[in-house]
Amino acid sequence: MNYFASLPASLILAADETTAFRSIEYDTPDSGWGWLLLLSGLGLVLLLSFRTVWKDSVQLPLFWRCWMAVLRLGVLVALIAIVFNPHERTQKMSFRPSRVAVLVDTSLSMRHPNQLVAANASSPASRNVVSRMEAVEKLLADSPLIKDLQKNHQVSIYSFDKTLVGPLHVFQKQDSPEDTSTPPSEKNSVPDQPDWNTLLQPQGLETRLGELLGQLIREINGSTLSGIIIATDGASNAGTDLLSANEAAKESKVRLIPLGVGSPVQPANIQISKIIAPTDVQFGDGFEITAIVQAIGMPGKNITIELLRKVPGEAEPTIVETRDILLPAEDSLPLDIKFERTPAEEGEIGYVVRARGNQLAGDANAMDNELAHSVNVFSRPTRVLVIAGGPMRDYRFARTMLYRHPSIQSSVWLQSAPPGVSQDANELLYEFPERADLFEYDVVLAFDVNWELLSAEQMQNLNEWVSSAGGGIVMVAGDVYTPKLAQESEKYQSILDLYPVFINSFVRDYLDEEATQIRRIEWTQAGLDAGFLMLTDDPATSRQLWENFPGIYRCYPSNGAKAAATVYAHFPDPKTQTEFGFSILMASQYYGEGRCFYLGSPEMWRLRSVEEDYYDRFWTKLIRNIGQGRTKRGTKRGTLILERDEYVLGQTVSVRVRLLDPEFKPLIQESVPMEVIDPRGRPLIPNLLLMQDRNRPGEYVASFRASLPGKYRFEVTVPNSKGQVVDGNLTVLLPRLEDESLSQNVKGLKELARDTGGQYLALEEAEQIPALLPDQGEEFLVDERLKTLWDQAWVFFLLAGLLAVEWLTRKLFKLA
Repeated sequence: MNYFASLPASLILAADETTAFRSIEYDTPDSGWGWLLLLSGLGLVLLLSFRTVWKDSVQLPLFWRCWMAVLRLGVLVALIAIVFNPHERTQKMSFRPSRVAVLVDTSLSMRHPNQLVAANASSPASRNVVSRMEAVEKLLADSPLIKDLQKNHQVSIYSFDKTLVGPLHVFQKQDSPEDTSTPPSEKNSVPDQPDWNTLLQPQGLETRLGELLGQLIREINGSTLSGIIIATDGASNAGTDLLSANEAAKESKVRLIPLGVGSPVQPANIQISKIIAPTDVQFGDGFEITAIVQAIGMPGKNITIELLRKVPGEAEPTIVETRDILLPAEDSLPLDIKFERTPAEEGEIGYVVRARGNQLAGDANAMDNELAHSVNVFSRPTRVLVIAGGPMRDYRFARTMLYRHPSIQSSVWLQSAPPGVSQDANELLYEFPERADLFEYDVVLAFDVNWELLSAEQMQNLNEWVSSAGGGIVMVAGDVYTPKLAQESEKYQSILDLYPVFINSFVRDYLDEEATQIRRIEWTQAGLDAGFLMLTDDPATSRQLWENFPGIYRCYPSNGAKAAATVYAHFPDPKTQTEFGFSILMASQYYGEGRCFYLGSPEMWRLRSVEEDYYDRFWTKLIRNIGQGRTKRGTKRGTLILERDEYVLGQTVSVRVRLLDPEFKPLIQESVPMEVIDPRGRPLIPNLLLMQDRNRPGEYVASFRASLPGKYRFEVTVPNSKGQVVDGNLTVLLPRLEDESLSQNVKGLKELARDTGGQYLALEEAEQIPALLPDQGEEFLVDERLKTLWDQAWVFFLLAGLLAVEWLTRKLFKLA
C-alpha cells in the first residue's frame, strides 16, 4: 500500500508577468492511518534513541549527557526531514491555440473546369476556363480566409488523393502567446505565403476521400481541434465510402466543413475513350483503326472525328481522314468510328484520333478529346515451310499462291515427289530441315503429312519450335495419313499435342464411303467474329460471302476440342456426329508461345469458285495470324513477352524475354541487361536487369513501375548473336477513373458534414467558414522544473558532522 502522495502546492514563493510561480511540496501520507503509522514509528525511534543515549552517558556530567542527546536527536531530525522529501516545484501557465486543418483534393479531377463553359464561347481564350484547383488556389492566396482563420486558430494545410500528405504549411495564430507545447524543432519555418501552385498540383490517379479524411481525424484529433475544411469536388472513387469518415468525425466530435468545387450540373463532354488497332502490321497489308467515342450532354449534335498520322521525321502530325458524325440522342452510348489504312512506308507510324467542331465549345474536359496509337510496319518476309504427304488440290493452290506473294518466302517438301520434280517455291526440300534451319521459319503448313518420315527427334524439334520459339502451324487433315497419326498416338504424341482437337482413330468405314452431298460450313460466334477468317474488311459482307459459299463434301471426324481450344466452325454431317457434337472443321489453340490451327478438310480450294481472291485472302490472313508469334520477334533467337500492350500510369510492368543460344536451345545464364527508354526518350536508370526464371529455362524476367504516360521502348541484345536485338514497346495511359464523373458530388459532401457540427458550403460561400469554427484554445499548467531540496552537499556534511562529533565525544569519554 502506498502511504505517501504529493502534497498540492501550498506556498507560492514568486510570481511575475508570465504567470510563472514556485511552490514547496512534501511527500506525506495520504490517509489518517498513514499519519498514525508514521507518527507512531517516528515517536518510537526518537524515544528509543533518547533512552539509549541517556543510558550510555549516565556517568557523565549533565552538560555532556545533554550534549550527546542533542547530537543524536539532530541526526534523527535530519533523517526525518529527508523522509518527508521536501522539494521545490516551478510551474507556469501556457496556452494551446485552437487548430484548423484545411484538406485540399489534389486528384486529377481537380484539373477540370470549376464552372460550366458557356456553349457560345468562341475560343479557349475567350472562355477563360478556370480549373477547380486554380479556384482553390485563388481562394487560399487572394481571399482573406486564411487571415480570418488566423485570428483565432493555427491553420495547417494538407493534401490528399490516393495518399494523405502534410502538413504542407502551417499558419500560426496571429498575436497569440507562444505555443510552448510545440517543440522548436517542429515549428513552421517556411515563408508565411507559400507557393500554392507548387504545393497543390492535381496529379493523383484516384480519390480516397473517405479513407484519408478518417486517417487525418485520427492523427490530429484533440481538444483544441476546432474543425477540418475539405476543399474537393467530392468524387471519391477508391477506398472506404464517405459514411465512414462521417462516423469517425461524429465519434471524435470533429466539425467537418466540406467546401464544394466544380459545377453540380453534369457538364457536356466528348471523349475518345479507346482505340482498337493492331500494333504490328506487315508492309502492304491493310488494317483497321477503330475509335470508341462517348458523348455526354450533346444529344443530336454534329462533330468531326479526325485521323492524323505522324511518321518519323515529321514535326507535326497531318490529317489523313475525317468523319462527320451525328451524336446519338442517348447519353453515354458509345460509337465505333472505323478508319481503313494501308501503310505505304515501313517503321513506326503514330496515329491520333481527335474530335473537332464548333459544338465542342462547351466541352468540360478537352484533355480527353484525342487519343494516340502507334503501329509498327515491318517488311521482313514471312517464311513458310509447306509439307504435304501428297499433291492434293489445296496444297497445289496454296503452294502457288504463296510463291507469288511478294511478302512471303516459301519452302516446299512434297513427301511423295521424287527428287527433280518441279515445284512453285523459293526453295525445294527433300527432307525435314535440321533444327537450326527449322527455327528460321515462321509458319509451317502441314497438308496430311506422313509423319513416319520424321524421326522422334525431328518431331520433338517441331514441338519445341512451336512452344518455345513462337512458331505457328496449320494442320490440314486428310484421308491418307491422318488416320495413322490417330491410331499410333504414343509414337506421335509430340505431334498430337499440337492439335487443338482430338482426332478420331476409328474412321475407316467413313473414309471409304464416297461423299455425295455438299454441306455448308456451320460457323460458331467465335468464327464469325474472327478477323483473320473474314473474306472482306466489312464483317457484314464477309458473313454474306461465307453464307453464299456452297461448302465442302467431307471433314475428318473429331472427338471434340481440347480444353484451351477455340472452335470456329463445324461440319454438320450426321454421319460423323458423336456425343461431342458435329466434327470440328476449324479450331485453334495457343501452345506455349506458338499457335496451332486445325483445318479438318483439304477442300478449301472450293472457295475459288466464289472468287479466287477470297481463297488467297483466306490463306494469307490465316498465315499472318498464326505466325504472329514469330513475325513480331525481330530475331529468331529472342522473343519479348508482355502481358499486354497498354498499362495504366502507376501500374507495375512485367517484362519477360525468351532467349535461345546459337544451337537454338534455351539460353542459360544468370541475367541479361535490358535497355528501357521512357516516353521522354531517356534511358531508365539504372538499366533493367532481367533475371533468369529458374522454373522456365531460357526465360528472363524483370518488372518496373510505369511512372510516366506515353510509350516505353525495350531493347535486349541477344548474347553471342553478333548484335541481334529483341525489341518492343508498350503504351502507358493516364487512368480514366478521375474522368468518370465531371460534376460536383453535392449530395455526398452534405452527407459528409451531417451531424458533425459543420456545414456544407459552396466555394463562393467560403467567407462563412470562420463563423462556423469556434476558438478552442486553452490554457494549461506546465511543470517546468522539480528540485529536491534535501539532496544537497551541506545536508550530507551536516549529517556527517553530527555523527563525527558524537563519535569523538564518545572516544573522549571512553564510551562504548
